[in-house]
Amino acid sequence: MARKNVWQIFNEETPGITAAYAKMSEAVNIDGCLDEKTVILLKIAVYSAIRDPIALRHYVGVGLKSGISKKEIKSASMMATGVVVTYGEMAMPIIQEVEESL
Repeated sequence: MARKNVWQIFNEETPGITAAYAKMSEAVNIDGCLDEKTVILLKIAVYSAIRDPIALRHYVGVGLKSGISKKEIKSASMMATGVVVTYGEMAMPIIQEVEESL
């Protein structure tokens, strides 16, 4: 049996909260003005900057599966280096790990 990820467990335990979060996540892209690729790359940049490996793994996978190149994903993660180099640095092994698992 495959191990459940954090989001799956959270969704099972708190479906109302996850539904509200999903709705809010869509609403922050005001009137859908950003295309899906841009949204994914921004999320990769943000999750790299705040050093959230769980969300970063998820969105790297989403990006790779949707056809975003590894180079584009790496570039987005490096936006975090404007905050602190180690923030962007953390993303590289995660990008490699997710790519290899697909």
